[in-house]
Amino acid sequence: MNQHERRVAALRADRSVIERAAARLRSDTIRSGYAGLQHQHVAFGLALILDELARHVADLDRAVRWQAVQSCRLLLGEQLDSPQIRRTRRR
Repeated sequence: MNQHERRVAALRADRSVIERAAARLRSDTIRSGYAGLQHQHVAFGLALILDELARHVADLDRAVRWQAVQSCRLLLGEQLDSPQIRRTRRR
């Protein structure tokens, strides 16, 4: 796998995490609405922001993209990346 293919794969993976977080946020908000949660518009607004970040993930600053993905992983209950550990394989 060359460098371009790795970048494309990383962008797809990051986009997927952000999209799943937006979907989870919407789903949880709808469920909570049946239980009487107020201010659902805030959660739906955040989901829309996540949709836009996912749509433009390739254009995001590296630090912004990393933070968005980490925040979404936290929302999803997934393991967070350590900024000290490189994600590339050694040859």
